[in-house]
Amino acid sequence: MAIKAFDKYFWNLPQLSKEADFDKFWEKSLSDIKKIPIEPEVVENHKKFTSKFKAYNISYNGFLKARVKGILYVPKKHDKSRVIIHLHDYNRYPDKSIAKVLSDKTAHLFLIMRGHDIIENRTEEELAQERPLGFIVENIIDMETYYARSVYLDVYRSIDFLRLVNFIDCSKVGIYGKGFGAAAGFFTAVYSPRIGAIVMDSPLFCNLPLSQNISQSDTSREINDIINVQKAKKNQIKKNLTYFDIINFSHSIACPALFITGLKDTISPPECVMGLFNNVQGEKTIEVYPDGGNEAGGEEQRLKATNWLIDAILSD
Repeated sequence: MAIKAFDKYFWNLPQLSKEADFDKFWEKSLSDIKKIPIEPEVVENHKKFTSKFKAYNISYNGFLKARVKGILYVPKKHDKSRVIIHLHDYNRYPDKSIAKVLSDKTAHLFLIMRGHDIIENRTEEELAQERPLGFIVENIIDMETYYARSVYLDVYRSIDFLRLVNFIDCSKVGIYGKGFGAAAGFFTAVYSPRIGAIVMDSPLFCNLPLSQNISQSDTSREINDIINVQKAKKNQIKKNLTYFDIINFSHSIACPALFITGLKDTISPPECVMGLFNNVQGEKTIEVYPDGGNEAGGEEQRLKATNWLIDAILSD
């Protein structure tokens, strides 16, 4: 039984499912986002200052000129700090207390996924009881305006934003992504040469043909619900999703990647995470927690992974 369990999780090498125009689609997408003026805003937020960090409310134009918002923490004792971008999961919000425990060796940009500012003051219990947000199926039939495309491009655009912040060094940027945020971060790491390393904490949207059938995530639930309602468009939806399945970008990532997974994770199934990990052909490491769920390793692992990122982006 132990050998079978080992094989189930670790010996996964799913085939890529890229459509013929996959690369052309994303080349056009990157060209489209570059045509949109960034119009950055950076405003001090004294209420969020800590003993180690200054804080700034930031915003810029993302895809289709939607304003992308976030909080930028900059260490008081360092000029021109390098930066880590933190990307939260779908139907979640950046941790309000995280700035108290982060290292001040780098700056930290906490992006807020589009639409998610509406859940800023909701508790975990409230989020679990409320109806799904519905964003992940927004325009799922229309590839050009699909929500996942917008989020991927919003995060990619954050690099251009950081380049315009004169007190930040963005020559080598780190990304810490959780769940769907990890998927958007992975996309950015593939297409931006400025990404020096990435943490993939329990990533979603990897090996979707499998994860859609076994994941209990909000993203899978919402997608399956719309497929059940629009059964005639099931094949089109599944085809469209192949453009956003990050396993189809896996052969192209060049920076070091650290993966985190728990073998009892029902949200980001470990066999899907391992399928992505095995397809990555560059420098990679994975932290596996046999008894861990979606928060595998807890705060200790999160800090460990953040320190790994810091070491990676501060090395030259």
